[in-house]
Amino acid sequence: MHEHSQGALSDGFTELGAALEEIADVIEAAVANDAEKDITTVLTTDPEAIELADLTDRMITHCKTLAVGLGEIPLAQRSTRAVGALRDWSDLGSADPGADPRHDAAGNLAYARMLALIARSMLKALREHRNGRAFVGRTGLPPIAPYGPGQ
Repeated sequence: MHEHSQGALSDGFTELGAALEEIADVIEAAVANDAEKDITTVLTTDPEAIELADLTDRMITHCKTLAVGLGEIPLAQRSTRAVGALRDWSDLGSADPGADPRHDAAGNLAYARMLALIARSMLKALREHRNGRAFVGRTGLPPIAPYGPGQ
């Protein structure tokens, strides 16, 4: 360890890992907020063609980013929502809306809205995983507390 680094640690500065973890949390929250804002816009407005194209590009980026986050969750720990969202993203990614002869401008908005719904599911799945609260069918009751050793 460099002399300066050792001195910084002994003078009350945090370790680099803790600082990076804090920065990652801030970046992750900003990404989630941006995704949430775009999801709401796509689902609640009827944007013009240029704005819709921009929103669709951002929704694809959000889905790709969120899919990476869900992919980091071990298979055994993925919720039904996470598995379904990843499946929907894979299905939508393999579809080519432009190749469908029935595709028109209205299809562009439908495609963007499908992306928004998938992104919303991914975001919910990530939040549920991080909070340790998965949906278990108790819609009128609070989530079940996690059960662990000694409880």
